[in-house]
Amino acid sequence: MDPISDDDLMRLYGEGDAEAFDALFDRHYLGAFNFVYAMLAEAGEAEDVLQETFLAVSQAAKTYCPQGMFRAWLMRIVRNRCLNRLQARRAREALVRAAGWEATEPPTGDPPPPQQASAREQSDIVRSAVAALAERQREAIAMYAFQQMRYEEIAKVMDVPINTVKTLIHRARGELAQKLGPLLRGD
Repeated sequence: MDPISDDDLMRLYGEGDAEAFDALFDRHYLGAFNFVYAMLAEAGEAEDVLQETFLAVSQAAKTYCPQGMFRAWLMRIVRNRCLNRLQARRAREALVRAAGWEATEPPTGDPPPPQQASAREQSDIVRSAVAALAERQREAIAMYAFQQMRYEEIAKVMDVPINTVKTLIHRARGELAQKLGPLLRGD
């Protein structure tokens, strides 16, 4: 027996079945969180985006039009909310610069050599490398890696041709391989 589809869960939730929403949430939360965290690099902000997103999903349940593309629809909501946050962040930073205020970051030391780094430190190194990618590359690779989305789904979410998605992922992989090569080789 096949598991119930996302579209059917949305229909059931729209008809009043709260457990259907819980199932959708459980099914998509972790992947969506990983995507948002890769985009925004702040766990608290990622949680906020996901609360807003799943609230929007809940509110849209009665009018949701099933097309077999729930995950792409959900990720488009998530992506748009991330882009809005990034745009607001850039506007705040521009305001700080224009006002002549110095924005200071807490001091960070260089991570220890990869052989000595804990799994957490290695994860931080990888997340930093992903965060340093160009925005569209980061979006594409995060959907591909964290959501295991197909190129077609990513293209629909980003509203670009499939070949653009392939190019973005290829370039992101190349940059990550270059940045993370020593970590991957154990140098």
